[in-house]
Amino acid sequence: MNRSAVAMAADSAVTISGANYLKTYQSVDKLFPLIEGQPVAVMIYNNAEIMSIPWETVISLYREQAEGKSFDTLEGYAQDFMGFLSGNPELFPADHQDTEFFKHIAVVFTILAQDFDYQVEKFRDAKAGRVRDHVNSIFEFVVDQLLGDYDKNIDDSPRGELDCFPQGMAEQVRRRYKTEINDLIDSLLGSLKQEHPTLVVSDTTRSRLHDIAVFSVTRDAFFEHYTGVVFAGFGKQDKFPSMRSYLTSSVVLGLLKCRQDRAADMKADTGPVVQPFAQDRMIRTFLTGMDAYLRQFMFGETLKLSVNMATDLIGRAPGLSDEQRQTLWQDYSENNLGYALREFFGSIDHYQHMVHTLPIYRAIQTLPKKELGETAASLIKLNSFQQKVMNSIETVGGPIDVAVITRNGGLEWRKEKPEM
Repeated sequence: MNRSAVAMAADSAVTISGANYLKTYQSVDKLFPLIEGQPVAVMIYNNAEIMSIPWETVISLYREQAEGKSFDTLEGYAQDFMGFLSGNPELFPADHQDTEFFKHIAVVFTILAQDFDYQVEKFRDAKAGRVRDHVNSIFEFVVDQLLGDYDKNIDDSPRGELDCFPQGMAEQVRRRYKTEINDLIDSLLGSLKQEHPTLVVSDTTRSRLHDIAVFSVTRDAFFEHYTGVVFAGFGKQDKFPSMRSYLTSSVVLGLLKCRQDRAADMKADTGPVVQPFAQDRMIRTFLTGMDAYLRQFMFGETLKLSVNMATDLIGRAPGLSDEQRQTLWQDYSENNLGYALREFFGSIDHYQHMVHTLPIYRAIQTLPKKELGETAASLIKLNSFQQKVMNSIETVGGPIDVAVITRNGGLEWRKEKPEM
């Protein structure tokens, strides 16, 4: 986005995988006008369906019922669309919601079972004893780990309930689906006991499995097959373009599990916005001049080098006792070393921004709408080209759709023809 226009671009590749197959198709639409005649488009990524219904179908149904609608802000368009998905029994009947909930929990428990098998293999490889004597503790560890993921974020802050749900939603789900969850727990344990007959699950662990099932749909976590939904364009009162992005999963008790994860609003005094979604590694490398994984590797290697040098110097210092060496090393590692690394990588980041990122952003800030659309498409092609020349599955590719939206011109569409 710049102050005059917003350009959205999406490839047409989708990957379908199973236990023994992996297939990529390059004919899927991911970018659509939201409402006919309005300067707003919607784009999806990651999952082409919601509740086993193609997103293309859902968006077309919304477009039909929203014909003639307009909103003052882009936020209004996004919220109206999300409201269409919630409280819509014609689109998602109650029995369909029940079926999808059952399938969702089955997937969660399948993942848990796979992690249990992995931990059992690790235990065998470590030769720490007989598996049959430790199978209960291994299973409890796996359950506690998954429950912990639903309880806390990576930074150990509490992972709360989603704002899209009313207070007490977890208890409503627990009461409504108590029987179904217990049946799935029985199925999970029965399957595991066929291979591990000595497995005994306590009431506490069973209760935690029940919590996992409930939290998987109510907590602010999207470990399942979610869909990213991105809106961009202009509301009636918007002078400049805006973008809103949501994570969406399934409809539970008539309410859509969703969370707004990104937002951007152009203003008279702000710079342009370049926001990649889904597979963004190559795009971010182009924008920064350095691959993020390479930067992480450099940080780790620099840290090891610094630690080894400091350890060697302190070890060679004459006239110090072991206690003094330990005190000196602890003080240096907690203060000087951390400061030096932050300064070093801060300088690298500053150089990256000034030499690579800033010139690109300056150019994007002044691009006319046609060139803005070409730039968005080129970034997608860059990602596709990288996968094509490397030994990797081509999950980005096929014809690229581009939508360029201006306040006066509305939504202009460009669709590439598929290669024959």
